[in-house]
Amino acid sequence: MNGRSPPERQTPQSLRERFRETTVQAILAAAEDVLAESGMPAAHMGEIAARAGVSVGTLYNHFADREALLAGLAYARFADMLARLDATLERTAGQKFRERIEPLVSDLLSHWERHRKFIQIVMQGEAGHYQKSSPAVTLAMRDKMREMYTRIEQVTSQGVREKAIRAEVAELAPFFLMGMMRSLFIRDLVVENAGQDLSTQAGVLLEAFLNGVGT
Repeated sequence: MNGRSPPERQTPQSLRERFRETTVQAILAAAEDVLAESGMPAAHMGEIAARAGVSVGTLYNHFADREALLAGLAYARFADMLARLDATLERTAGQKFRERIEPLVSDLLSHWERHRKFIQIVMQGEAGHYQKSSPAVTLAMRDKMREMYTRIEQVTSQGVREKAIRAEVAELAPFFLMGMMRSLFIRDLVVENAGQDLSTQAGVLLEAFLNGVGT
């Protein structure tokens, strides 16, 4: 007898799951575009379906309304971001503060670069654009931002212990760093055709964070 097992075959169920996941990802990418461009109140499910290349009925089979779609997008993008941060923290565990903070900032900015439009949506939420139409999503986004804060705080606390960050600013240091990264998006809003990848600014940002901007 041939001891080799037969090649694995994809079952109809697994094929359906792959197709479903592909469809969901296409819908989320389309929603990211439309919500960033139009904002939640003006975004139309029909336009999102058209950009995703699916019927409106298919879109509603996956997401009941715009709020559910925004919630699904926020969950997917934040989950990806937090998983990336966790992988970076695990990879650099046991290293010195500077050797941990640099890849953390670089990886976070790289993720934001790939999802610039989602970060625009997050900033719209911070400005209160979704508080009335999608209060649950606004709260969920804040919770995810807190989760990001706890990961950054883990490394800045190490910087305090190693005396790379002054003890008197220990509590504020994670917020300072998050705010400086956020400022790169404000630059893009203010400066037309800024045209620089966010990750290329990681070194300059860290030097400003650690050493100040004064001469």
